[in-house]
Amino acid sequence: MYKFFLYLMLTILYLGLAKALSPSEIGVHYLQNEKVFSKLIKGEKSTVILVDTHATGFLIKTYYQKYRVISGYDTVEDLIVRTSKEFARKNLDNIGLSLYRKTESKEEFLPLPPGSFYIGNREFGSWYTNKKGRTVWRFHRAFKNFPKYLGWGNFRPDENFFQEMRSSMALNKPFYGTNNEFGPLGTVTQKNFPHFFKDERMKKVDMKALLLEYFKENF
Repeated sequence: MYKFFLYLMLTILYLGLAKALSPSEIGVHYLQNEKVFSKLIKGEKSTVILVDTHATGFLIKTYYQKYRVISGYDTVEDLIVRTSKEFARKNLDNIGLSLYRKTESKEEFLPLPPGSFYIGNREFGSWYTNKKGRTVWRFHRAFKNFPKYLGWGNFRPDENFFQEMRSSMALNKPFYGTNNEFGPLGTVTQKNFPHFFKDERMKKVDMKALLLEYFKENF
């Protein structure tokens, strides 16, 4: 009876500690699913890129995502939101991708490479043929910083990339690049969003298993 009571008290202690160690949620928006983006993103011609995701707490998990929001013609900000467990897990394979795009007339929720909203839009850039004979997308001078904001690095999409992306959009299928350059396995995403891929971030600690092992050894 004493051991059961002690077990119960320790469990309650762990649950309380898990909640107490979670970051403050004051002022942090809650994103249950992608449909809530429209309430958070007010600017027109906006794209929202998932740049980080993590969970806090021991037994009671709280899930957070960090987005880079590019709105209008050169407005960039980072946005941290609390999400549902389902939405966080659903998008683990979409790090570095645009999850939401907004224009004056429509909204898009299909996961696509960052900058998909701007490629082919002559308001933001144009196609040109480089010295190697490859036709690639180039932003206008006013948007010269967009490749950095979008997490492209030295990557530049070509016409083949653009056409394959449009084909995936027509089929309502997520697109990770002609050579899977984007996403958690993509070389472009790994290079330009390195924080998510740090070794210590990739280690998983199963607190439930540790707790059970503790009681097994001590009781």
